[in-house]
Amino acid sequence: MQSYQAHISSGGIRDCGTFFLDACGRFDVEHTTVTWSDEPRPSNPQIDRLIEKTWAEQTAQPRRNLFNGSLCRLLDCDARDGKLSLLLAPVSFKEFLGTNLTHPHIRYVHGLDVLADAVGVSAAITTGDGFLLLGRRSESVAFHAGMIHPIGGMVEPADVLTSTPCPFDSMIKELAEETSLSAGSVREIVCVGLVRDKRIVQPELIFDITVDTDRETVQNALADAIDGDEHSELVPVCNHPDAIVSFLAQRSEELTPVATASLLLHGLRNWGSGWFAAARGSTQGVV
Repeated sequence: MQSYQAHISSGGIRDCGTFFLDACGRFDVEHTTVTWSDEPRPSNPQIDRLIEKTWAEQTAQPRRNLFNGSLCRLLDCDARDGKLSLLLAPVSFKEFLGTNLTHPHIRYVHGLDVLADAVGVSAAITTGDGFLLLGRRSESVAFHAGMIHPIGGMVEPADVLTSTPCPFDSMIKELAEETSLSAGSVREIVCVGLVRDKRIVQPELIFDITVDTDRETVQNALADAIDGDEHSELVPVCNHPDAIVSFLAQRSEELTPVATASLLLHGLRNWGSGWFAAARGSTQGVV
């Protein structure tokens, strides 16, 4: 099968400076379809040795909490007519660490297919009192330590009760584990796009999540979250078009590409394409 990135390249991708915007829209769970394939990631002995060597080096580092869990690889994506279709396949965190996270350049030598392309999920959380909440990554995480990044994680494979993975369920689970916010506190969850950090080219589904809880309550509950140590703090941004543009301009060097994307796509959804174009211009690294 043709690789995911080769497939979407033929469809025309938006270059947004630090990230590629592969799809955008307003996709709720009823209009999102996931198909599962058992197709493994193509590899070769050289890449396999690189993955094993990287895993040994990374797990030997102090304060590095890594677990080789099962993830979902993106094989294909189609977004049109208000519907989002994803084709996913199995991959491991070890493969993801050894390819996208640490050696994304191998795609130039061995082809796009050798990358794990594990699908991430991320969301800026809109609180009941009018703020967007992002997190600051702790020093124990595998990538972007110390940077401002959305709440999120990875799409997980289906369990014994379901036939296919559900990105919405994965996002709600990450929300609970990283902030203690339960599914019952979520007023709305919508997927607003698919992006890729230019450096690691990992596909990331961006969500808009609105909760009834106020900012202070969410921040106070962070210490009790199961995975609250993934973020050293929550970073608030006033949910206003001018405030977000100012934040993007002033804090651009602290923001991961996915954080920038989450703010821009939130604004695109709420304030339109004119705001999106102007806000893009306020960020550094836009080409």
